[in-house]
Amino acid sequence: MDVEPKKLIAALLAVFLLGIGFAVLNGYYFSQSGESLPLIVYGLSFLSILVGAFLVLLFQWKINRQQLERVLGVLPREERMVIRVLLDNHGHVEQNYIVALTGLNKVTVSRTVAKLQERGVLEKKPLGNTNMLILKL
Repeated sequence: MDVEPKKLIAALLAVFLLGIGFAVLNGYYFSQSGESLPLIVYGLSFLSILVGAFLVLLFQWKINRQQLERVLGVLPREERMVIRVLLDNHGHVEQNYIVALTGLNKVTVSRTVAKLQERGVLEKKPLGNTNMLILKL
């Protein structure tokens, strides 16, 4: 799963601001008590950030998967089968494997691939006697 640059910058900015907040809090705490913040406070904060980031990524992945399932439901059966094989194989697979894995004949796969390539959904690169298909979603 790719993270959008804007979201990555926002997350880094939030962590930076959190660090500044801890520095200010530590200064205030030190001026009041004469001691710095206990190390456990920093550890718990770091753990909270990690858990929060994991949950955000988990929900984002689930939302993306649900949206993809809706889009796949609209596609014709052959196109849906080709894209599912590509998704199951990390976005790239040889065209002859699609024939084998879907049970579709070579002509149907070739026509379906041509339609998907025309719409910019996948890229086809020659590879010996077959083609390497690369998902561009």
